Amino acid sequence: MIPIKLFKSIENSTVYIVLFRIILKQEITMNSSTHDIRIDIQKLKKLPTLSYTAEKIINLTSKELTHLDELVNIIEKDPPIMSKVLGVANIVYLGLYKPITTVKDALLKIGFKTLKNIALSVSIFSLFKSSEEKEKSYMNLFKHSIATGTISQIISEKFLKEPSDENFTVGVLHDIGLFALHYSFYDQFKKIEETLLEKHSLKKAEEKILGTTHSEIGKWLAEMWGLPEIVCDVIFYHNDFPQKSVKYSKTVALVHLSNFIAHQLGYYPFEVEIECPFYKERVYKILNLPDVDELILELKEIIKEVDKL
Repeated sequence: MIPIKLFKSIENSTVYIVLFRIILKQEITMNSSTHDIRIDIQKLKKLPTLSYTAEKIINLTSKELTHLDELVNIIEKDPPIMSKVLGVANIVYLGLYKPITTVKDALLKIGFKTLKNIALSVSIFSLFKSSEEKEKSYMNLFKHSIATGTISQIISEKFLKEPSDENFTVGVLHDIGLFALHYSFYDQFKKIEETLLEKHSLKKAEEKILGTTHSEIGKWLAEMWGLPEIVCDVIFYHNDFPQKSVKYSKTVALVHLSNFIAHQLGYYPFEVEIECPFYKERVYKILNLPDVDELILELKEIIKEVDKL
């Protein structure tokens, strides 16, 4: 059994530790025909089990003291995970100097906390992979999530001058409801995609097929998992007015903006282009930032690296 320690903040990889706890233990299923889909979430079919690498990482990062060399060795022994980790690390690093080519190099240039969060993010999303039939749509979701998390971190560090590992984490997890749908309810996921071709908004398409939205599903799951309130708020409000989050409107505004920029740069969570809501005036009342068009120009070349993942 993996030792699990719960914390009130995102420190010590709480988000990931609790998430893996549920992936290991919780059984859930969903039936889109029901009027109250929350009842079905309680029966959700079993999510995937941990890979050896993911299990080792979660064991390691749940300890009070983590030896850096141990984390490096674990990542290096899993080439697919390592290649993804290095790819994301180079995007986060902004390519300011020479590219990151080794895990030890990543540790030196982006720091232990960021490397740990990237490794765990990649490990989590690798668990949701399934058949070849789903590979393309899975990669769309994966790249959209990484792009959103990376944009959140870059904006907070470079433009807001408020560096925070938290912003990468919440940005990456904002669409966790879509990952659950894609993995466990692929038929409904594809029906939503087909409905989007009829020029419905994502919210309307989801309500038509499911009677709810991926934001609500993600929030329900996050609450069951015991994730911090800030993560639940970002998941629930990332497509809505940021001010609806009483305590975390600034973080919600950041992820809302980052999600919109990811869409504008072509990183959609579906195989079809969708309209992404953007409440510009409300966001800019909270965040003191350059105009969104300027941000897109600044981020365009950096985020292109996501295509290499």
